[in-house]
Amino acid sequence: MWVIVHTYVGIAIASLLHLPFWQVALIVLASHVLLDLVPHWDYTASRERMLWGWVDFLGALATVIALLVLGMPFALVVMGPISGAPDFDVAGSAMWGRESRHLFPSHWRRFPHGRCGPALGIPLQLAIMAVSAGVFLTVGLQR
Repeated sequence: MWVIVHTYVGIAIASLLHLPFWQVALIVLASHVLLDLVPHWDYTASRERMLWGWVDFLGALATVIALLVLGMPFALVVMGPISGAPDFDVAGSAMWGRESRHLFPSHWRRFPHGRCGPALGIPLQLAIMAVSAGVFLTVGLQR
């Protein structure tokens, strides 16, 4: 999954849960693993991976900044970057086009990482983002 999808899902989960910060952080990290199981298109093998990577990162960053400006509590918004953080594990491989050792379990070779082409993978990720945005814009901004 793209980092921005993990970011949206992490913020949506945090908006729904009323648990201590550390517990929510563990749950959004676990959501990263679950999302990596879903068939999706990753740009990491694309020739334009640098462009897609910047679009992905800047979109996630813009979301976080916009939600803070809109007044969403920091404790909720920060769960987006926490959810997406494991993807820094693959950033080096994606940028340089060389496979390196990964620390996060859903990035290991033997993990059943979901894959599909962009025709299905991009709309699926946009749908997950839309549902997540609906959650955090209705619930998260009210907290």
